[in-house]
Amino acid sequence: MEVTRRKITVFTPGKQYSGEVDVPNANLRTTDLLNSTNLYWKDPAEKNFNDVLLMFNVTLSIDGIREFQKFQRVQIRQPNIIFFHDDLTEIGSTEEKKRADTLKKKTHEEKKFIHLITKVRVSSFFDIKGSFYGLFKSKSIQKYIPLSDVVMYEIIRQQDKWVKKKIQLDNHFIGVNTSYIEACTFD
Repeated sequence: MEVTRRKITVFTPGKQYSGEVDVPNANLRTTDLLNSTNLYWKDPAEKNFNDVLLMFNVTLSIDGIREFQKFQRVQIRQPNIIFFHDDLTEIGSTEEKKRADTLKKKTHEEKKFIHLITKVRVSSFFDIKGSFYGLFKSKSIQKYIPLSDVVMYEIIRQQDKWVKKKIQLDNHFIGVNTSYIEACTFD
């Protein structure tokens, strides 16, 4: 089996880890990988915790310091991940896209819009607007909810005021950790 690596960025309270993860199949969506009950590890002997994401060639950034530290490999505890995004602009084979279109037509799935507010962590929280397909109730039982068409702001407490900072996303896709969602509304 050929293993590939995919670039992803993971946001934890106050930190951002950018690097690569092992992916057993290039057609596997990053959200499916992270929602799996058993995360894929090329070498399972490396695993120390049962709830971590192993990343390679990682750059840790904190507010104000773009490249705070670099790691050849690092394990990130999944419960601490607020959201992630990957560098993919498109995924899936032609057959998979046809199946998805057929399923949408059969189930009459429509694009739904959501506005999320995350819990406050380290004097900040995220204000996220995006869209998804399917039933939110079934998506909310997963670890991560995939959202597309995302517009996101980090709201940061600085001394006696709150500052709004836009988060730039190349592909406007994220996976949000359901345990960090404090409130939501549907448009």
